[in-house]
Amino acid sequence: MYLKELSKPIRATFLEKLQQRLLENHPKTLEIQQDLIRILAGYKGEKAVSYYLDFLPDKDFFIFHSLRLPSKNHFFQIDFLLLTSRFALILECKNFFGTLYFDESFKQLIRTANDKEEGFQDPLSQAKWHQQQLTNWLRSNGFNLPVDYYVVISNPSTIIKTSPQNKQALNKVVHGHSLLERIDEVNHTCKNPLYDEKTTRKISRLLLKRTTQESFDLLKKYGIKEEELLTGVRCPACGNIRMIHHYGTWKCPKCQLKCKDAHLESLKDYSFLVKPTITNQEFRKFFHIHSPDVVNYLLKSMNLPHSGSTKGRVYYLNEEFRNFRA
Repeated sequence: MYLKELSKPIRATFLEKLQQRLLENHPKTLEIQQDLIRILAGYKGEKAVSYYLDFLPDKDFFIFHSLRLPSKNHFFQIDFLLLTSRFALILECKNFFGTLYFDESFKQLIRTANDKEEGFQDPLSQAKWHQQQLTNWLRSNGFNLPVDYYVVISNPSTIIKTSPQNKQALNKVVHGHSLLERIDEVNHTCKNPLYDEKTTRKISRLLLKRTTQESFDLLKKYGIKEEELLTGVRCPACGNIRMIHHYGTWKCPKCQLKCKDAHLESLKDYSFLVKPTITNQEFRKFFHIHSPDVVNYLLKSMNLPHSGSTKGRVYYLNEEFRNFRA
């Protein structure tokens, strides 16, 4: 049973919105596109692994996708967590193509593809670190549950290699199509329940409560100034930026589309890329509206949480607003 379902990475959403708000020939466009391709490839691999997890019995497994939990002053993120009354199982997903060699001596992953050899962080070390962090997290919250892990290679055509002495890779790296067999092995090893269903559900609720969404400052990361963003309301039909607000409706001068709520998605762009608060003046500047009264009406109509007096009122573009679908 999925308690935290598979969802598109928030970082991908940020990058897509940034890409749409930059000129095509912007010097950072290529770097942003490459980062987006990499993140979406990882998401594609997680979707492939999710297919196999759908076959697990709902009554035995609580499944969480993309948990991000606190660890002292930092956080650790888990691709998939399977929780039972007997054990917890971490799945570290990798969507690589080509030939992978797990190098035990130097704790690294070497990928060979298209006659090119590349080195990557060792996913086994990463998964083991997450195992330690989750074990500590559970103990700090009063639970003593064994935690195991697998590194799952989602692409079925990827060739996996290692030395015969690398027992960790041989035991812990698995292709997606063999994942259910490996989960069954853990099931047979951990037969005795350590907690009843009520306590297991309590752990599940705590995991959901403590997981936090990653925050980003993409403009800072890529060295982009706010003034470089293309401002205005983006047409949901043709993508043209600079729709015109006239008599309560947004009209696209390019495709002639009319839409009353076109500003909602563009306001999400603002919240992701600029900041999660906005004032009447900032709204007018970003969306090219001259009338404070019109903007006041638009902001009030969205029922956003706010603070301050009417003149200096600040509206909060919170997570609930970001997830709202018009």
